[in-house]
Amino acid sequence: SEKGRRTIIRLVSIAAPREDGSRVVTFEVNGERWFVPVTDQSVITEGAVRRKASGPNEVGSPMPGVIVGLKIKEGDVVKEGDALATLSAMKMETVIPATAAGVVKHIAVNVGDKVEGDDLLVEIE
Repeated sequence: SEKGRRTIIRLVSIAAPREDGSRVVTFEVNGERWFVPVTDQSVITEGAVRRKASGPNEVGSPMPGVIVGLKIKEGDVVKEGDALATLSAMKMETVIPATAAGVVKHIAVNVGDKVEGDDLLVEIE
């Protein structure tokens, strides 16, 4: 923050976990409301299993790794081959492309999530 400038951050709510182990954390920064999806590791370790991708409109992880970047948001229009996410695996980053053209219907991961091969990352309709 700038010298002499105050930033006031207030936690508003933490939603119940979804099936995929993520929660939406709502907070305010200087009165502006932010909604941030985060993965609750305690839910993941208690046995939440990610759905596997199946079919051309479901993009899966090519290998085990960690999601280090998301290039899209739900509702975005994508073309086949567009970059959707970045996966870090074996000390290398891999760009994960769209397998079909369409609209991003659902993003099943958040930045920082650990994934296994074929885990569902993005649904396109």
